[in-house]
Amino acid sequence: MAGVRRCAAIFTIGVVFIVCVNSQESRLDAGQFREAVNTVQKWLIDLHANKTHSSILKTDFNGNKSVNIKPVKPLELVRKMAEDIQTLLTSKRNALQKIVDHLEDATTTYLWSDDLTLNKSRPLLMKNLDPHNASHEMAYDERLGVEVRYNQSGIHVPLEVYEGWLWANIREHREQDPEILNGLEWSSTVDQVFRENFERDLTLMWQYFGAQTGFMRVYPATRWKVPPNLIDLYDARIRPWYVQGSVPPKDMIILMDRSGSVHGQTFSIMKWAVKTLIDTLGENDFVNVAAFNDTTEWVNNCTYCKANETRQENKDCCQPLVQASTRNKKLLYRAIDDLEDGGMASYSEALIFAYKAFKEFERTRKVGEGANCHKTIMLFSDGGTEWPEDVFKRYLADNDTKNVRVFTYAVGPHPIPTAVLKQMACSTGGQYSVITTSSSVRTKIQDYLQVLARPEALPLAESMITFYLDRVTEEMTISLTRPVYNMSDYANTSELLGVAGIDVPIQTLKNLSPFEALGPNGYAFIINHNGFLVMHPRLGRQLSYLLGPPHIDLLDVEEDVGEMEAIRNNMVRGSNGQKVIVGKIRIDDSHRVAYSGIQYDYSPIQNSSYSLGLLTLKRSQHLIIEDHEALWDEQPNVTCTVVAPWPYCRGREGVTQEENLATLMDDIFQRKKSCNDKLVQGLVWSQRWTKPLLDKWMAERVSSEDIIGRAVFTRFGLTRFFPESQKAGASIWRDPLNNPALRRAEISGSVSVIPHTKGAFLSAPVSVKKNNEEVVAGAVGVNLTSSYLRQGFKQSLRHIWKNEDILWILVDDGGLIVTSNRGELHGVVLQGMFLGDLNMPLLKHLKDAGVYNMDHEVDTQALCSDKHNWNNAGPSSYRIPNPLTLLANVLLEVFSWADYFRYIIYSGVLALLTPRSEAFSEWGMTRIGDQESCIMEKTIYYFGETNTFTDFMKCSNYTAEFRATRLESINALLVAIDIGDGSPECGVQSNLPSIVPQRVTSVDPCSYQDRFRERPPTCLMGNSTAGKLGCSGCPRQLQSSLALMLTALGMCRMLLHMGLEH
Repeated sequence: MAGVRRCAAIFTIGVVFIVCVNSQESRLDAGQFREAVNTVQKWLIDLHANKTHSSILKTDFNGNKSVNIKPVKPLELVRKMAEDIQTLLTSKRNALQKIVDHLEDATTTYLWSDDLTLNKSRPLLMKNLDPHNASHEMAYDERLGVEVRYNQSGIHVPLEVYEGWLWANIREHREQDPEILNGLEWSSTVDQVFRENFERDLTLMWQYFGAQTGFMRVYPATRWKVPPNLIDLYDARIRPWYVQGSVPPKDMIILMDRSGSVHGQTFSIMKWAVKTLIDTLGENDFVNVAAFNDTTEWVNNCTYCKANETRQENKDCCQPLVQASTRNKKLLYRAIDDLEDGGMASYSEALIFAYKAFKEFERTRKVGEGANCHKTIMLFSDGGTEWPEDVFKRYLADNDTKNVRVFTYAVGPHPIPTAVLKQMACSTGGQYSVITTSSSVRTKIQDYLQVLARPEALPLAESMITFYLDRVTEEMTISLTRPVYNMSDYANTSELLGVAGIDVPIQTLKNLSPFEALGPNGYAFIINHNGFLVMHPRLGRQLSYLLGPPHIDLLDVEEDVGEMEAIRNNMVRGSNGQKVIVGKIRIDDSHRVAYSGIQYDYSPIQNSSYSLGLLTLKRSQHLIIEDHEALWDEQPNVTCTVVAPWPYCRGREGVTQEENLATLMDDIFQRKKSCNDKLVQGLVWSQRWTKPLLDKWMAERVSSEDIIGRAVFTRFGLTRFFPESQKAGASIWRDPLNNPALRRAEISGSVSVIPHTKGAFLSAPVSVKKNNEEVVAGAVGVNLTSSYLRQGFKQSLRHIWKNEDILWILVDDGGLIVTSNRGELHGVVLQGMFLGDLNMPLLKHLKDAGVYNMDHEVDTQALCSDKHNWNNAGPSSYRIPNPLTLLANVLLEVFSWADYFRYIIYSGVLALLTPRSEAFSEWGMTRIGDQESCIMEKTIYYFGETNTFTDFMKCSNYTAEFRATRLESINALLVAIDIGDGSPECGVQSNLPSIVPQRVTSVDPCSYQDRFRERPPTCLMGNSTAGKLGCSGCPRQLQSSLALMLTALGMCRMLLHMGLEH
């Protein structure tokens, strides 16, 4: 044993000795490494200057009267833009009021007719329009960007209402509905107002009227789009703009019967119905869902009360109602899908639970929380005989709950008594509805809206909703809406006839931005009283127009730090303000730059629920061109040119093709259209300023093996490039806000590197000077091949470091390899590679030392390829699971006379194939084609506070020394590693998250969106008897549709039975 100890001691001493010797004989000399850093920095600067010829651009403008440099005054800019938006919205409100006044006047003079027929009314059904059919008289409209018909408005009608003709007798019955035909007739005269509005206001877009009977009138008429491979499920009456425009906010508790009697198809229909009900709610509504049998509990039990604490200590842990935002609704959808049936139902226990929840919510809710308007209980059950008389007596006498209305839904085909459900609704001013099949869900869920939308419950006020995707152009837009009432003498009450609206595209609001003054890193954004985005450059595109607003909070896209939350809350309150914060500037999807002077200025948009904000860099300058005559003396060459999607001239936004750009320039020089004088003068000045540089590039002969291309970008949105093959890349960067070269130019003031797998793009700012003032006017860059970069990199180091056993790597601030002295490492190409993917723990050492920082970002607006196996999907998927796909498709083809029958078959087949309802919108509206809405998480690396670091990496069989130092004022890090070309692989990973976005598959069921908000200012509620209109009898059923449904279900059951046998 003593011998072993002596051997161990000798071995330990030997190891220490070897380590000491190695450290003394380090081959990475600190002095030489510093010299290498300076050499590489000079090489990059000289390389950029020599290959771009940026010195050709004029920078001294002293004595030039047409060019001026002035400080940006963002507080003045934000107030001016807010006033411009207010003016624009006011003009739209005036046009909308004309529509409403005409429609309501039309009701006073129209005479009802029972003799109308479809042939007499001849509505222009938009789904039948064909731009390629000359007889349809359609023409391309530059303003709307689609083929339209101006002489009359187009009609859209939901499948359940009108277009479900099947065979002669049913077709005649459906088409002769006097409600529909008279509605089409009396509202047709509004076309004259539509046309006058459209001709008077050149910024006016779509105008429309959605009728309570179901049809929708749109002007101008255009072809109605339906998502690929899907049927038309659009119904104006359940769209956010209609519901929010006709129904006041609601606090709602949904009670779901999950007793044993609702098993199978009934439970599946109930889940579907509840999710459809939740889908009608908007951001001003608050909701929660509880399931009951002999006990009742929330479907998402997020109560965190401590068992042994007092009531006072637990006062903040109660389960609240949650805002009906898209994110919160999805959490409820998932919880509803996980419900299982069993036990006996107790209506009394369920209602007591709901009433107590209302009282508790009233006591504990935070400022701004809750709708504080309508209170409703929505009870879904298959029926029962228990009459909770004592419960109603108690809580209808309570001041907190006396105005709670109970709406009841009898679900399923089972012969269980439902009289009690009807009595519950009638005794509380609610409404009773019957849902026997999944095909009737959408129609019957709307019943409650008709009760709450009665005129005594709604002020004559305008509604403005968070953005959504336009149903025709699929452009992001907001809606201004107003309710329309029946003012005729023969009407017993001024009943709601529908909602009129006007779309205001987000781009129209964005076009009012002071683009050049904001600079490449600045932008405008708008939020509403809930803190949700209305306009923001990182507001993602939705998957389909059938989806509601995404409800993205400002803190979801800006840094969620204390200062930013204070800015958001002040904007929600409608305050004016200015705040400078320390934060990170987002260069692109993979790069962030820490910056100490990010300035936010904000101002309310008067007479709206919106607040406008501007982001700029502190103490920034902007370039002003003021030469109204001299700039117009030369027609510019538009070859190798693209411009930003800015509103230079009306109707010419976003031009990319060369012929369109030539048209824009012709409009500018001929002054054919109304143009933005400041932007146009800047654009023309940019053309002249960059012309000598483009001429130089075109005259110079260079090898494509060295230079891929060159480009110059200006702050006025002009991009010049060469050769022509670089147009695709230049077009991607044509918007300064999406241009990493311009954005870095404004921040760094020196050369920036942007690596990619084929090489790297080197760019640098070009500043113009006048009277001791200076501003970045543009950025010039050259795209170099990887081989040319590597050769130059090695050459620059050769006279300093001749040891070939050192691996040199130049890395950017996002952890991507710009170049290296070796093309490969152990068979892996290094160019453009992420440092964390190397088979060595280098990134972990750099991150632990603070050379790199790491952040995690979550993108709730992502779109993912649909790679799931949907064999277990429920009614939300339009794909019918195998092995019945072929048989079901044949069945659909056999009965292909009608979309309505197709609708019914989908309902029946998909409800029978599985008892589980998918968690999202019906028939897969979150999945279009091979894409679906999803949540992605990604990791971002950026430079930390440590500039220089030296350490040893421990590999499997050896230890390697490395040095790392940041280049001064360049977004690059030089790394030297003592690893020979023939050294074995390290075998140790950094084990840090990759920069490749990862899909989030698990979601905390209690991660509700809950931030400060302001309630809408007013709420007028109706009396408690308003709902008795829905208690006069059972809802009418179309016997022919019911018979057809039974036939379809029978055939589907037969198919299912055959499929299970095989």
